[in-house]
Amino acid sequence: MPPSRKLVVGTLVVSGLSLLPLVYIVVRALGADAGLWSRLWTGQIPPLLSNTVALVITTVAFTGLLGVTLAWVVERTDLPGRDIWRWVLALPLAVPAYVAAISHIIIFRRGGLLNNTYTHLMALMGQSQPAPLPVPDIYSLGGATIIIGLCVFPYVYLPVAATLRGMSRTAEEAARIAGRSAWGVFREVTLPALAPAIAAGALLVAMYVLSDFGTVALLRYRTFTTAIFSQFAGQIDRAAASALSLVLIALTLPLLFGESRAAQRGRRFAGGSLWRPAQVRPHPRWRWLTFAAAALVAALSLGLPLAVLGGLTVQAIALPTEADRIWSVGNEGVWQHGMNSLLVAAIAATLATVAALLPGYLSVRYPHRLTTALLALTKAPYALPGLIVGLSFVMMLNQFAPIIYGTVTGLIVAFIFRLLPQSITTGETALRNAPARLEQAARVMGCNSQSAFRRVTLPIATPGIAASWTLVFITAMKELPTAILLRPPGFDTLPVRIWAAASESVYTQAAPPAFLLIVLTSATLALLYARGMMLAGWRSEVTD
Repeated sequence: MPPSRKLVVGTLVVSGLSLLPLVYIVVRALGADAGLWSRLWTGQIPPLLSNTVALVITTVAFTGLLGVTLAWVVERTDLPGRDIWRWVLALPLAVPAYVAAISHIIIFRRGGLLNNTYTHLMALMGQSQPAPLPVPDIYSLGGATIIIGLCVFPYVYLPVAATLRGMSRTAEEAARIAGRSAWGVFREVTLPALAPAIAAGALLVAMYVLSDFGTVALLRYRTFTTAIFSQFAGQIDRAAASALSLVLIALTLPLLFGESRAAQRGRRFAGGSLWRPAQVRPHPRWRWLTFAAAALVAALSLGLPLAVLGGLTVQAIALPTEADRIWSVGNEGVWQHGMNSLLVAAIAATLATVAALLPGYLSVRYPHRLTTALLALTKAPYALPGLIVGLSFVMMLNQFAPIIYGTVTGLIVAFIFRLLPQSITTGETALRNAPARLEQAARVMGCNSQSAFRRVTLPIATPGIAASWTLVFITAMKELPTAILLRPPGFDTLPVRIWAAASESVYTQAAPPAFLLIVLTSATLALLYARGMMLAGWRSEVTD
């Protein structure tokens, strides 16, 4: 039975709209003057390319090592409190990397918390002018790698842990019977089964790094996103911003298609009918050492930002400085920014999730080369950094829809387009989990296609759709560059307020909105896990 005309038309509309920012930037970039391209290729692009690729490589390596190690420790050893660690190690996803960067800057900068504490201690010991304390340089490639990596390692940890949980021990036992050592079993049996999950997570990390703006800007590490923002906001050179955006898109799109290939390989490693759960091997000598390692990672990725920002929040409220009085941001202001973030994120995530059902349903129920290609094209803008989406909408709304430019409506529209490809990516699996034969049975019993979807498919897919909505909502809550570029005057979200204060080094005013943002996103993520939707949502995020 062919798809209905309404479904096809609706899918084409959604797909066309999702591609709009990508097409607009490409057209603007290709229309740039040849002299501009020459200046960029000889001046800016080579160092930007070097810095950006170096950050991608180091962060992927760091998160790969950290994520695989933690997944193995949690799933295959007798780690104390394994069930608790499973969700604690997922919570760093709720911490925006730019917020973590603020915490590290407060601690490690010159005249920061660590230096001041050291100076006071030396003074108590009678040394009025102690030697400078050697602290790590966070304004560097290494600093950016560690800070971003501590926030995004769950992209690797979660799919690898899920794969380890779902693996049967049959193949590993057969390898041991054949005489393989423990390392040989891991290298020849376990690692090939984990490879698709590792690859998918690593590619998501790479796409995150390429799209990151706030962290690298705060750490003064120049990448394509900071250069694009500088060209647009500082020099008002939209042609150069579009040209640099096109180069960044060219770097990012192959990662998106690589992630899709890795996901397809991952489905071929699904367990069979002889599945038996893997054994948890006790390691008495390493038990508490692994516990300490997991606790250290959780403390650095989640505990440190919460402690630093929570302390500064209390200080800003109880002991305001002169800068705090000048900014005049109290509890009411922070809560208003939080309500603005919740409003925009909830509306945009809901509309994006509903719109994403059309192309997802067409691809799942009517598999064909054309529908598969259409879905792939619709997912392509998932690789667009938020800065590029925001930039394209600044140009498009200013030119074609000035009536909503600089309004909350314009901001929500931009957020919907920012989230739509991710909604399609995360929502497809939810629909795939509803068997087509049940819907066909409902049609045989007299239901039309819309009634069968509403009464059969939707109830089965609802948990996965809810997980997808939650993950998209968290992305919207943390979104910084799109909000910076398109927010109307007087309508600040939490990320915008954090950025405005941190860029002026008024960290006591950056702390309250940052602390509230972490609390809101962590609570949402914990609720997702507590309701058993984390795995469904993560499979949607990583495998489809």
